[in-house]
Amino acid sequence: STVVESNVDDDQLDVLFLSESDDADEESDSEQNKRRKQLRWSKVKTKSREKAGGNVEKNHESKQDKKRRMMMFLKEAERKRKLESRIERKIPLNMRLPLSALKVGSTWTGTVISLTNFGVYVDIGTECDGLLHISQISSTFFVEHPRQVFSPGQEVQVTIRSFSTEAKKLHLTMLPLDTKSESEVEEEERIPLDDIEIDDELWGELVRVTDYGAYVNIGADINGFLHFMDHPMFGIEPGAHPSTYMEVGQRARVWASDVNHERSRVKLTANRPPSLPGPRRELF
Repeated sequence: STVVESNVDDDQLDVLFLSESDDADEESDSEQNKRRKQLRWSKVKTKSREKAGGNVEKNHESKQDKKRRMMMFLKEAERKRKLESRIERKIPLNMRLPLSALKVGSTWTGTVISLTNFGVYVDIGTECDGLLHISQISSTFFVEHPRQVFSPGQEVQVTIRSFSTEAKKLHLTMLPLDTKSESEVEEEERIPLDDIEIDDELWGELVRVTDYGAYVNIGADINGFLHFMDHPMFGIEPGAHPSTYMEVGQRARVWASDVNHERSRVKLTANRPPSLPGPRRELF
């Protein structure tokens, strides 16, 4: 403000004059500074809110949701791995050679269909796939997993080691042929439960039919259970008892749908899992 002083000697009177325009300017400057401060503060608060909001949103996920998300991620990764380890068959099952046409010791060219912990399933054009057990792959080096040697779709030369037309089982080898019987071979190549994974393709024989399904000998330490609702014929004849389309001795191609190591149980399905290529429902 502009100050004008006037001194009067006689009365010793001091007079102070203030400029109103200067006061208005000061007030205007003060308002502008105040607005600037408010604007700056609002920007800081906005950024802080955005940052804080992002952290809240990021940390808002509960442990249960995070665990579920991780499980879904692992499940999807497992599904992709399963897809990469399978290949579609070129010849339909009803157009294949019967096992009775085979001869032990004969050599065939086959296609690797699937890889498992316990061996390789090879399609040689017969009515069922042959199991090339992991112990029959090489005698010169230890094979920890078949993926070290094979990949899906690869052509391989195999020898018929043994087969059973009744049980519809075929065992193959890449080693010099031995003289073991079918029962000895089957016992030697029995699949440990720990080696079976979900969606693994297996061949089995129905050994007992119940009101709820059938027990299937899949060549493992225990029999798997095939629920009647997981059979391709379920629903075709409404209300039909499982025994109308499940018979003891029937040969079936199945997939592991659940493996319970604690209770030593394997649940099976005869419908191809959705995660694998090929038709969903196939007859035996």
